[in-house]
Amino acid sequence: MAMASSQFFCDHQLHPSCNSIRRTTLPSFRPQGSSSFRPKPQFQRTPFLRARASAGKKQVEIVYNPDERINNLADEVDKNTGLSRLTLFSPCKINVFLRITGKRADGFHDLASLFHVISLGDIIKFSLSPSKTKDRLSTNVPGVPLDESNLIIKALNLYRKKTGTDNYFWVHLDKKVPTGAGLGGGSSNAATALWAANQFSGCLASEKELQQWSSEIGSDIPFFFSNGAAFCTGRGEVVEDISLPIPLDIPMVLVKPPQACSTAEVYKRLRLDQTSKVDPITLLEKISKNGISQDVCINDLEPPAFEVLPSLKRLKQRIIAASRGQYDAVFMSGSGSTIVGIGSPDPPQFIYDDDEYQDVFLSEASFITRAANQWYTQPASTGACYDSPNQSME
Repeated sequence: MAMASSQFFCDHQLHPSCNSIRRTTLPSFRPQGSSSFRPKPQFQRTPFLRARASAGKKQVEIVYNPDERINNLADEVDKNTGLSRLTLFSPCKINVFLRITGKRADGFHDLASLFHVISLGDIIKFSLSPSKTKDRLSTNVPGVPLDESNLIIKALNLYRKKTGTDNYFWVHLDKKVPTGAGLGGGSSNAATALWAANQFSGCLASEKELQQWSSEIGSDIPFFFSNGAAFCTGRGEVVEDISLPIPLDIPMVLVKPPQACSTAEVYKRLRLDQTSKVDPITLLEKISKNGISQDVCINDLEPPAFEVLPSLKRLKQRIIAASRGQYDAVFMSGSGSTIVGIGSPDPPQFIYDDDEYQDVFLSEASFITRAANQWYTQPASTGACYDSPNQSME
């Protein structure tokens, strides 16, 4: 299903009041399209009523057009009625490479990583709540927290705190991205919620402000306000948009076992003296010149993650051994536990044949980006999850 983004032009320099949005809450019309705006009602056309009157030698023609009158009234409603519901695509990301460059005084680690958004993602539906005291969150899978520990609720609270708005929401999260996967699904949900809250409030904040605010609740969230490909440093919150000659149609497969890796435990086992010494800028230059290959897809969190979950190391090794050149690169994303194979949408046959892997999560995907002043759009032909083996959504 193609998810069109909310294609709003809310840049303060261009449309500070966000008046380009089509707005109406007339209850008898269902929202059309993925942005879930209710369109202006289209009425059955009625012929013009014409009357002619003679005034001396001149004829005066009086024209009454009920279509025009009603549509003008609808335009007035559009101008004065706020957005009531919105559906957005919330894509996840992979780390094409992830270098850990040092430990900070605040206990966090400095990293240098090429983040890229991919076509696998969740669908989030937002509706204005009549309540002015509480958000309500529902989801299609068990195990997802629905209280204020959820990053979506944290994002909505953050937006109200920063802007002083009093909009509360009913939110339904249609979850496709597995948790504990190293794919940033929760961070993407938070960024999407900030974007949505801003649309409902007439774009009070710029994208840059949303990006800066988001770092207060998560290090990976600011990335999703990039164009979809970015070189991220600091804790991940320092985001530099980049343009790389990576074709967006390069296929990939995601393989995630049901076990998750604790990010805290992975970092606890990280030994800086055993990380790669390759300059991250050199990795960027190699990708720019030669594309993605195994030698540039370095993830310094793989060794500690493989200590936490030895079966994950074995999974990566088996995929490489079985691929026979099928993939340009095989690597772990983030702190795990997803293994990514770039270059083919198909998993190796042993994933289907071996009972050990009957509960892995499998999905094909591709790289995606977003246009300025728009949110992400889900491609129609990618991001499909496989029907077999059984899918695991912790």
